Amino acid sequence: MAGMLPLAAVYGLFGLVIGSFLNVCIHRIPRGESVVRPASRCPSCGKPVRPYDNIPVLAYLWLRGKCRFCRGRIPLRYPAVELLTALAFYLCGRTWGAAPAGLLNAAFLSILIVLVFIDYDHQILPDVLTIPGAILGLAASPLQDEALLRDPIALAVATRLAPGNAAALLPWIGSLIGALAGGGLLFLVAWIYETIRHRQGLGMGDVKMMALVGSFLGWRLALLTIFAGSLAGSLVGLLLVALRGQTLETRLAFGTFLGFGAAAALFLGLPFLSWYLGNIR
Repeated sequence: MAGMLPLAAVYGLFGLVIGSFLNVCIHRIPRGESVVRPASRCPSCGKPVRPYDNIPVLAYLWLRGKCRFCRGRIPLRYPAVELLTALAFYLCGRTWGAAPAGLLNAAFLSILIVLVFIDYDHQILPDVLTIPGAILGLAASPLQDEALLRDPIALAVATRLAPGNAAALLPWIGSLIGALAGGGLLFLVAWIYETIRHRQGLGMGDVKMMALVGSFLGWRLALLTIFAGSLAGSLVGLLLVALRGQTLETRLAFGTFLGFGAAAALFLGLPFLSWYLGNIR
């Protein structure tokens, strides 16, 4: 199949399959359940889902969004996650092709998708995802697109630490600085808010999530992610106040906005920064 289809399309098809597994993760991880066993079951009646009823998107359409056995409704989120994952993988294949960064960033986006929907449903960002994810970003940094992690600060630090081998050290330094900048900035914001208001504003889950984002994207795009997520969250909050009569004290799942902000930064962040910096000089 890989020889017959463009690589980006193969990525997209693979993303459909992975999206089905991500649905399992989204449902089970907050409940402390294994994502491997038992096999997928109907959330309403608990009966095992047959293999052919697990075909991404198509099975949902064929069954008209209902369980084969109890006819209970299957949430629209299931095919939505599968399609979103397929799109994410397709964009990775289109952007990086056969380069290792394609698969690495597909894994990064998979983690983000699970975090986004868990935070939306439960307003938690599980350590079992954020901490290993940040470690993966750092450990696999030599495979990342160099443009994401190469910046003047990382280059200066790498040159200072290893004058004759700065290029080899650069991705590790860029990833580490990104994790520290992303997580550190949110930690500082959370500390200032709690000091002034005497109550928690941001959870440590958001801090760890941004350490994860920074380890993959570097400090520049980590900061852009925080800006984009904050802007989107503020706009949604104002809409909820205007349309639903909610107050400014209403808690929003900030990790959801950070996740979409990070995905946008991955594909659009560097062109945006280049355009922005070019227009202010």
